[in-house]
Amino acid sequence: MILDGEFPPDDRVEKEAMSLIREGNRVSLMCLNYGSQKEKENYKGISVKRLTINKTIRNKIMAIYLVLPFYRYFWKKAILNFIRNNKTDVIHIHDLPLSDIGIRLKKTHGIRVVCDQHEYYSNWIVNTAHYNTPVGKIVKLLSNWKTYEKKNLSLSDLVITVEEPLKSIYISETGLPPEKIIVLPNTPLATLFNQSHQDERITEKYRKYFVIFYAGHLDILRGINTIIESLPLLKDSIPNIKFVFAGSYTSKYYDPLKYIDSLGVKDQTEYLGFLPIQELPFYIAASRICIFVPPAISREINNTIATKIYQYLLMNKPVIVGQAEMMKNFVEKHKIGMSIRESDPVDLAEKIKLLYSSPSLITEFEENTKQIAMKYSWEETSKTFLKFYQKLQS
Repeated sequence: MILDGEFPPDDRVEKEAMSLIREGNRVSLMCLNYGSQKEKENYKGISVKRLTINKTIRNKIMAIYLVLPFYRYFWKKAILNFIRNNKTDVIHIHDLPLSDIGIRLKKTHGIRVVCDQHEYYSNWIVNTAHYNTPVGKIVKLLSNWKTYEKKNLSLSDLVITVEEPLKSIYISETGLPPEKIIVLPNTPLATLFNQSHQDERITEKYRKYFVIFYAGHLDILRGINTIIESLPLLKDSIPNIKFVFAGSYTSKYYDPLKYIDSLGVKDQTEYLGFLPIQELPFYIAASRICIFVPPAISREINNTIATKIYQYLLMNKPVIVGQAEMMKNFVEKHKIGMSIRESDPVDLAEKIKLLYSSPSLITEFEENTKQIAMKYSWEETSKTFLKFYQKLQS
């Protein structure tokens, strides 16, 4: 496996690797090290090899991956050295970048290549903050990720995507035959995300609050501003409201804490920083409502269900979503929560007030989550993945 990032933590990578190991496979992982991790490690049976690089330098040369070849050479040399010294049947590349290296090695070494698309990368990257700065816009013009995606996915042996609508998009836009692409939703492990995972200390800390919880990346594409903007409209009618959120900053251009201060709602919020996935269930269990209201501005966000939605579901919590099509349809179809108008803090405030004043409605949503939760656990959704991997190896 190849991961253009640090490991751990990466929940999807770990779940896939551990599932393959349980089926009798030997899994090695090559990933990055920004300076605080060991060069080599056996992590839960995964043989991890880390490439040390400065994070700032990595971010800069990764942004120009399709313009200048520095980062490609860095990875190609390391992967080639590994292959020469280790028996390798399959290269499993997480996310779109670096897939061209796998395709080249497939041609020269006869190794099968799996391209695991964690997101609809070519559509996502053009909306990121760093690609929409003055310099970033120039780099974006010179970086045809759509062509790169079509070429390399079509030459792979297996493509993995996260939802059915994205599978359809890849088939129509890259010419992939349907039998060469599978869906593996990033669902949670039911052994971790369930009501038995509670921490009484955390539950007691938030007992007197009406907690709205979010966990995930913190950037302009996640709808955090809409939640923050709703708080001035709620703090008088719900005096005990608390927006508790956790996650890592993904851009230096966005700081929700400054925005919270500017709106005078610091007392109604709590930022937990990054939380290990093992701790997430404790905070979800202590919340009343969970939330994810990203602006529905891209095909990627409209055709996926975020991992956090499945995590909230398995913890039996009502969910508030935005207008992102697939998530909205999922929540409303199963009656496990509510949706708000696009990026509308007034509508969000009204929905939160409704739930606050209607405990029976919260109970109804909770009961509905229990009816479908196990269907969307990793233990169930990974079965197709393992079946196709066996087929690939044979």
